[in-house]
Amino acid sequence: MSIEAIIFDLDNTLIHRKQAFAAYTERFIERFIVAEEPASHAAVVERIRLADQDGYRDKRELYTELHADLKLKNPDTTVQEMLGFWYGEFHKFTVLMDGAKEVLSELRSRGLKLGMITNGSLRTQQAKIDRVMLRDYVDSIIVSGGVNVEKPNPRIFELALKELDIAEPGHACYVGDHPTNDIRGAQSAGLHTIWLEGFMTWNEMDIVPDHQIQSLREITGWLDRLSYPSNMEEGAS
Repeated sequence: MSIEAIIFDLDNTLIHRKQAFAAYTERFIERFIVAEEPASHAAVVERIRLADQDGYRDKRELYTELHADLKLKNPDTTVQEMLGFWYGEFHKFTVLMDGAKEVLSELRSRGLKLGMITNGSLRTQQAKIDRVMLRDYVDSIIVSGGVNVEKPNPRIFELALKELDIAEPGHACYVGDHPTNDIRGAQSAGLHTIWLEGFMTWNEMDIVPDHQIQSLREITGWLDRLSYPSNMEEGAS
């Protein structure tokens, strides 16, 4: 198998979205919500975490719910103010996944083309990418909000392959954390897949990733094994 390109998911793959959202939640509570006692504070944090649905919740819907359900410091606070806070502040908490830039640099040094596909609003995702200066590490960035198609639709993977000038999907590999949006979506477009464990429960019983990892740093070892099979022991002494 000849791999010419590796395409990455963004949230909980190249950046640690769960960690960023936890830090942002503390700032959001400090700004808007009454939660002074430790037990009350912990309950509010968990309430927001669950309502967020790992980032897959519509943001207006999310903040409309939180506005109605939580005790506000200022009763005159509006849903629009909360939304504005999200768009103005969340990207500031973006943190890279361990080893992200080092792995991207190593892959590029091997001559591989690199891409990124992420679901979300163009504004938010671009702000996160720029916050941690990832733009110069990849050759193509596709944000669903900018192309009006999102994972797991195979079309968004096909757009990335076209931008990277990869004619055969089997010469590309996709790395992501979401069993449906990332692994099922990429496989439906004909790409090889690597599942980054630890963020989403595997709930797709009829598909299997080609490889699974617990750290981005394992990708280079996977490539090495593709190029140099481990059963070559001739001449060993």
